[in-house]
Parts: sequence; C-alpha cells; structure tokens
Amino acid sequence: MRRSRNKKHAWVIWMTTIVFTLSLVGCAASPEATKTDKKEASANTASSKTLTMAFAWSPASLDPHGSDSWEIMRSGVGETLVKLNEQLEPKPWLAKEWKQENETTWVFTLQENVRFHNGKKMDAESVKNSLLRSIEKDQKAKDLLQVKSIEILAPNQLKIVTDQPNAALIPHLADPSTIIVDTETIENKLSYPALTGAFKIKKFNKDESLVVERYEDYWGEKARLSKVTIKYIADGNTRLMALQSGDVDAATDIPVDSIELLKKDKNIEVLTAPSLRTHMLLFNMKSPLFKELAYRKVVDMSIPRKAIVSSVMKGEGTEAKSPFAEVLPFGKVEKVKETQTIDQLMKQGGWEKNAKGIWEKQGKPFEVKMLTFPQRPELSVMAEIIQNELLKAGIQVKLRQVENIDEVLANEDWDLSMYSMLTAHTGDPQYFLNIFYRSTSESNVSHYVSPALDSMIDQLNQTSDATKRNGLAVEIQEQINQDLPQSFIVHPKTIFAVRSGVKGFTPLPIEYYYNNAQADVKK
Repeated sequence: MRRSRNKKHAWVIWMTTIVFTLSLVGCAASPEATKTDKKEASANTASSKTLTMAFAWSPASLDPHGSDSWEIMRSGVGETLVKLNEQLEPKPWLAKEWKQENETTWVFTLQENVRFHNGKKMDAESVKNSLLRSIEKDQKAKDLLQVKSIEILAPNQLKIVTDQPNAALIPHLADPSTIIVDTETIENKLSYPALTGAFKIKKFNKDESLVVERYEDYWGEKARLSKVTIKYIADGNTRLMALQSGDVDAATDIPVDSIELLKKDKNIEVLTAPSLRTHMLLFNMKSPLFKELAYRKVVDMSIPRKAIVSSVMKGEGTEAKSPFAEVLPFGKVEKVKETQTIDQLMKQGGWEKNAKGIWEKQGKPFEVKMLTFPQRPELSVMAEIIQNELLKAGIQVKLRQVENIDEVLANEDWDLSMYSMLTAHTGDPQYFLNIFYRSTSESNVSHYVSPALDSMIDQLNQTSDATKRNGLAVEIQEQINQDLPQSFIVHPKTIFAVRSGVKGFTPLPIEYYYNNAQADVKK
C-alpha cells in the first residue's frame, strides 16, 4: 500500500515538472512576438508623451470669435476653412475645395469626416452658423470677408456671396477670426467650446495656463503628443529662465539680446524664421511739421537701419524698404534714394542752425515729440538711437513712453511714434492696405490722405489674378514710399527656443500654427 502511494506521488511530481516546463516554453516569446510586444510598448509610450510650452500672450477667454482668436489657433485646438502653407499659399483645410462662380460668389465643399470635440458632425449648417457669429462678434472678420449672404446648398456644401468683389476672400478665410466652432457650446458654462483641431481643451486657468489633450477622433493626422500644457508668461526674461531651468520645454518670442547666451547652452536650440511683421516709425501728417514731405524725408534719411539690424536686432532681421517683408511675392520693392541732402531740405524750408547746431526758424527750434511703448522693448532702444541721430542732424526729439500706444495715437497730439504691425497676416496685402492707408479708415493712424492711393487699393480689391495683384501691391508700395507717411525700419525674425528632443515646434512666417499635430518630444 505504501509502495502504491509512493508510485502515485512520483507520478504527480513527474507530471507537474512537465507542465511547468511546458509553461516556461510557452512563455518564451518568439522573435516575432518580441518585436510585436516592443512595438506595442513603444506605441503606448509615444501615446503618453507630453510637452510644456511658454507663450507670451494669454487669452482673456476661450471664445474663438474676437480678440482672442489668435491664441485659440496657436494652441492647436482650432481650425479654419483654409490654411496657409510655409510659402503662404492658401490650401484646403476644413474646406475640401472651392470654386468661384463670379466676382462675388464662391461655392465651398467641406470635408465630410470632421467632428467637433463634443462628437457632433461638422456640416454646412454648423459652418454657416460659425462664420455668421464671427462676423457679428469681430469687426476684423467682417472687414476681411465682406459677406452679403451664406446659403446652404447641401449637407457639406455652402455658397458665400460678398457685398463687393473680394479677390482675397480665400486667404482671408485662413485668419483665426474665422475659426469654425460649434456655436451652441460657446455659452455653455459647464463645458469648453467644441472646435475641430488635433487637440481639445482640457483645462483653462486665465492668465496662467491652458492644458490641451489629443483628440482621438480627429479627422486628420493624430497628434503625436497626448497632452500639451501652455504656460502664459508675459515677461521675456521670465520666459527665458523657465526654458533654461527646464520648467518648460519650448518658448515663443525669445528676447533678441538673449540669443547668444542660449546658443552656448547645449541643451537648448534656437529656432528662427522670417516674419511678416514690420517695425516702423509713424509720422503724424496732421503735425504742423510733418505735414511737410521734406521734413519726413529728413527723418527717414537719419534712420541708421543697417546699424539697428546689427546692434538692436543682433542680425535677426532685415532692413525694411516697404511695409511688406521680402519673403512675400509682393515684398521686393526698391526704394528710390533721395537726391537732396538734409541741409538742403532744411534750408529750403527757411531753417538755419543756431550756435548749438539745432535747426531754428523765427527763434523756435525744430523740436518734436516721439512716442514709444514697453511691450516691444526693442522699439524703445530703436527710438533712442533715432533720437541721437536726429540730434546730430540738428533736430531735438523728446521721447515719451506710453502704456497704450493705440489709445494715445488716437486721442493725443504727437509728431512721431514707434509702431509694429503684422502687415500681411493672411499672406495677402489687401487687408492691411485697406485698414492702414485708406483715407476713410479709422486705423489710418498717420492721417494719410491720398485719393490716388485709394483708387489703387480699389483696383487691388477687384483683381483676382495673382500676378496682377502682386504687381499692383508693388505699385502701391512705391506710391507709399514716395509720399512717406511712415518710415519702415526693420522686418524682425520670429524667434523660438526649445530644449533638446523637441521636434515640430517650428516658427513660421505666419504666426498661427504654434502647437500642432507634428509637435513631438523624445523622452
């Protein structure tokens, strides 16, 4: 009996050993299985990657229709019907295609597989509601689009009719003021606006941060990052220190004077791109002095553009010859050199230099007021350089820094002012020329009146052919340079910086697409 039990016990041990051995064999993965497991592990790691960015400007709200539309677009959550590529050409985005039926009528066919962040399908009705709301809420959208009516032709097709010929309608539909949103979600206090981008809003702390996460049902290429935290840091040096310390992985609008320091840091890469911005000096053409072209010429001739690009911009910019940067197809404008000297121009106006070397007439010195503002520190430095050069030429300049430059320009007396404008924010000249130079425009801060230029702008508005439009834009700039309502100083570069391993966070001439689906980081 005992022998039988021992045999049985031995048999159980033997079977247990075989089963255990087989289980080990089964657990030993084949090369193919190992590769599959590694791929899955890699995918899981990639899907959970995050990034922290520092932006300079914070939105007051997440309403995409209004003054905060640019920041909504930059966060990667919003999209428009049209997108501008790196060459600033309009390409399909939420609109799959379009055609022009006549000079005021356009038909748009929409992408059919787009869903808002709340899961609702985007269709012609929701796009119509969104565009009409943007026009109602934002004067810029109204001016850009000039819409008379929007008609739904099919579930994914709509017709836009403009009040007058608007040859720039297509690039203007890339402006962030026209972001497409499910309008029913904007006023809902229990949720965030439902947009269509590769990222959706997760959490917003006003003036502090915005957290966005990958939208898994996105209609296009899925975001490579699962979450992006955008910190709003207004001060450039503070933004820089956050990058250096590793509190953020990437930062926009890096101060120019910090570039050399960053380039010495092996853990940080500085990224630059030509911008569509122009730093300029405004003349008040209602000023008793600068209503005269000769004195505007004197100031323009005294601006040391080459030295400013070298010393103030550290080489990160180009000398400006016109309102538009040379990166644009209509930006290559040759400036005619003045044939008369400063002394000749001043003496023709009856001015004589006094014992101190200052131009004087009837006992009064040639003295002017120049405004500047702190939000763009490089402009204040430029103002001091120009002040010094004008003093050498015999003109006294009193500098005044103001907090709200646009308010002071509109409501107070001034002679000269530093200013900065993004002059072709849709890659097209039409909008800027209409608001900044048309005689009747409230945004014509220099009070420049030219019926001839108004007529040329009208012609541009109605010209569809790209080559002819570019030619007209050049002619308009030549007229502006001749009349000189502003002196154009420099086209600055856009400057970003990222920590090692960050990819796809790239500055472009257009300032819209900061966070995007291609943004990535090696962990």
